[in-house]
Amino acid sequence: MTTSPITPFDDALADLRISGSVLLFESYQPPWAIDVPDETVLRSVLGLSRNSRVIPFHLVRCGTFELHHTGQVAVSVTANEVAICPSGRAHRMSRGEGARETSIVDILLSGGSSALEPGQSGETTDLLCGIFVMENAPLNPLLAALPPVVKIDTRAEINPMLGRVAEMLSHEVSRGQRSGFTACRLLEIFFAETVQDIRKTESQKAPGWFRALEDTRIAPALSALHRDPGAAWTVESLAAAVAMSPSRFAARFREATGQSLMAYVSRWRMVVACRFLGTTGRGLSDIAAEVGYTDVAAFSRAFKVIVGVSPARWRNEKRQGEAAPAPSLPA
Repeated sequence: MTTSPITPFDDALADLRISGSVLLFESYQPPWAIDVPDETVLRSVLGLSRNSRVIPFHLVRCGTFELHHTGQVAVSVTANEVAICPSGRAHRMSRGEGARETSIVDILLSGGSSALEPGQSGETTDLLCGIFVMENAPLNPLLAALPPVVKIDTRAEINPMLGRVAEMLSHEVSRGQRSGFTACRLLEIFFAETVQDIRKTESQKAPGWFRALEDTRIAPALSALHRDPGAAWTVESLAAAVAMSPSRFAARFREATGQSLMAYVSRWRMVVACRFLGTTGRGLSDIAAEVGYTDVAAFSRAFKVIVGVSPARWRNEKRQGEAAPAPSLPA
């Protein structure tokens, strides 16, 4: 039995090592307002490493709320819709005027009990709020391609798979399982399905990674690169692989992705290097060779330029982050 080769989309998605947790499962009557801080604060509160990304999401089971996201127009999120905030910026959920806001951090630190004053009238909003946590995140092209905030319809007739996962997640949380094995796997699938939906819409918009995945000339080149990141890739060799002249291929790649081919090659190689540094005990010389470097010093210099720290420091910080105690979330 033969298996299909992994695609660049699946490769980037798998590299993120997605996990998550449900932070809030409550009902509110207006007026109410909940502030969600930026991901730096959330990482600190939840005891996560600085190499991880935290992406909040807010699923409306019934009712509605307004999402006020820094730098974006307010978005109305209604029943069976989920709002996802990949930018990591602070934002606010609210319904009604004159509410005394509280922070989701205060709710977490109080063991899950909300400090919100009970509303007096109006439609109840049932919320399931949580976070997706991504490892190996800083250079991942999939994360870089996500919009700052996105709203997705989870109704079964619109998104059958996503709707089923949302329903299963709500059921699991209602049983008191916010961060157990099943909830974590459901959150992983939930993120994968939302990203698939985002990919469909974003590939039709401005240049970016999702658009490049649909390009009949660029996609095969990306697949070749992801299959063998350590090969001696050049503009000429990848152009030949898709039967284009180097100049036309380089221009088309930049038009589709918004960056040069060799910049993408260098960055993806460092994504792979981070994967090996974080998940294996292999030496730097082996890892350097795996991503196309015959000289360890040259690899270390390139790694520091692109990642921001040396390979040794990155590995040490990664190990310290994984050794930290898991965040204590309300049951």
